[in-house]
Amino acid sequence: MFERVAIIGGGNGGKAAAAELTLRGKRVRLFEFPEFRSNLEELMATRRITATGAVPGQAVLERVTCDLGEALEGADTIMVCTQALAHERVARGLAPLMRPDHLVIVNPGSTGGSLEIARVFRDHGLKRLPPLVETSTLTYGCRAKGATVEIRVKANRVVYGTLPAAAITTIGPELEAVYPGLVRSESVLAAGLNNANPIIHPPIAILNAGRIENEGEHMGFYRDGVSPTVARLIQRLDEERMALLTALGYPAQPDTLTSVEQGYAESTDYLECYRNGSGFRGFSSPNTLDHRYFHEDIGMGLVMLCSLGRLLRVPTPASETMVRMGSLISGIDYVARGRRSLGALGLGGLTVEGLKAFLATGEMPGG
Repeated sequence: MFERVAIIGGGNGGKAAAAELTLRGKRVRLFEFPEFRSNLEELMATRRITATGAVPGQAVLERVTCDLGEALEGADTIMVCTQALAHERVARGLAPLMRPDHLVIVNPGSTGGSLEIARVFRDHGLKRLPPLVETSTLTYGCRAKGATVEIRVKANRVVYGTLPAAAITTIGPELEAVYPGLVRSESVLAAGLNNANPIIHPPIAILNAGRIENEGEHMGFYRDGVSPTVARLIQRLDEERMALLTALGYPAQPDTLTSVEQGYAESTDYLECYRNGSGFRGFSSPNTLDHRYFHEDIGMGLVMLCSLGRLLRVPTPASETMVRMGSLISGIDYVARGRRSLGALGLGGLTVEGLKAFLATGEMPGG
C-alpha cells in the first residue's frame, strides 16, 4: 500500500504532494475536475513539476488527468487534497470506484472531511468502508503556479487519525516514513479538532473585512491582519477548541505551541505567533470575502465546533458569535445550511458513547 497514489486536487496542496511523493519513488497520478483543467494545463504535456523550498526537485508524474477513473486505475492509495467544500463531491465521484483495500487520505481533513466522505460512501451503499485517514492540517505550507510549486514549509507536526481508529497501527508506519511529522491521535475527530484554520482565519477575516475588500493582496493576511484584539479573539476560540478535546478525553494543546512545533512560528504568544511567525509572514490576503475563510472555516469548521459543543454540553460562545457574524456578512445562514454539523455527517442521533464507538470501529451503532 501507498505505492501508487492518486491525488485528487490540482491546487497548491495537490501539486506539493504530487511532487514530493514522486521524488520519494511513489507512482503518482494527479487528478483535477474538468472545469479546473487550467490548473493542470502546463503539466499535461510533460507531466513534469518543479518543487522549490523545503522539498526541492523536479518530478515526472505517472499521469496527469481530468478523468477520475483513469487516475484511480491500479492505485492503492487516494489522497484528497481539496478544500473542504469539495469533499462531498469528491466522495460521490469516488464511491462507485472504491475497493475495500483502497486507502483514502484526506489531507487536510478540515475538521470532519473523513467523516463526510464516510457518510457519502454509506449513502451510496458501500457495505465495507475503506480505511480513511484525516490530517489536522495540510502537510505543507505551499503555493503553486503552473508547473511549479513553492513548498515554504513541510510541517513538522501534523496530528492525524484513522477510521476505524485501530487501523492507525497498520497504516501509520508507511505514512510516517514519508511524513515524519505525523503525530498519531485517538481518532479522526481528535485529528479534526487539531485543525486551527477555523480558529485563526475567521477572526482575521471578519475584523479586517474593510482592509481585505479595499487592499486585497496588498495586505499581508497575518502580518497586517493580526493585532492585539484579533489575537485575543483567536485565543478565545482556541480555548473553546481545546475544551472540546478535553471533554472527549483527548489531549489538547494551544495552537500557538503547535505552530512553533510545525515550523510556522517562533513564539507561543498569540500575537507574536501569527503576526510575526516566519511561516505565516509571506501569505497575502484574499481580495474578497467570498472565500473559504468564510464558507469553509466558518460554515463548516466553526459550525462543527458548535455542534459538538451542544452534544458535549461545552459552551462555545465565541464560535457561535463568529458563525453569526460570518452569516450576516456573507448573507448565508451557515447554521441553517449546516454543512458539517453532526447531523449533516449522519451522526446527529448518537450519544457521546455512540459517537466514540463509531470512531473506534467505523460502523454505525445498530447498523
